[in-house]
Amino acid sequence: MAWNRQETIGDKIRKLFTNETESLEKRAIMAQYRIKTALGRINNYVERLSERDKVLFESIVESLLKKDEMRAKMYAKEVAEIRKISKQLLTVQYALENALLKLETFLIYGGAVSEVKPVLGVLREAVGIVKNVAPDVWIELQVASRELEAVIGASTVDLSLDVGTGLDSEAKVILEEAKIIAEQKMREKFAELPKISVTEAEQAKT
Repeated sequence: MAWNRQETIGDKIRKLFTNETESLEKRAIMAQYRIKTALGRINNYVERLSERDKVLFESIVESLLKKDEMRAKMYAKEVAEIRKISKQLLTVQYALENALLKLETFLIYGGAVSEVKPVLGVLREAVGIVKNVAPDVWIELQVASRELEAVIGASTVDLSLDVGTGLDSEAKVILEEAKIIAEQKMREKFAELPKISVTEAEQAKT
């Protein structure tokens, strides 16, 4: 009869940590997948908004050629709203791309779990921006945030204590850089609106 070595306490501890590591890695990979999905959705939104912007821009020009400034202003208001949303989405897009790169580096090369904190900070800020703009993106980022919260919270008590205290300095830098890039992209992607004069009657009303 073959002798089977009993599992020691040390074996159980090693197995516990091994399983935990695998679980945390899976959570980080799931967060990575959700962020990529969100980026794909954001890109689709921006492309559709860009197409709508072009159509409305042509309508503004056409209305001005017909001396119909009232209609031109109506179109201009819609364009302004589209561009506001587009800028928000572009900011989130570039911030998420930067955060995703950090997360992928962590997954490939490993390192301290503290390196995931800026990613979580960016995700939480992005969630607030897209909540009323792109609900499907909001859901993806919510799930990604929860996965990373589990990674950080399960790995170290110290980090879990300050997860909700706001953005850390690195996350702030990522978002500021994303805003700058979004501004540049807006100038490249969207044509400048033609000047629409205000009539004397409208001036009297205001």
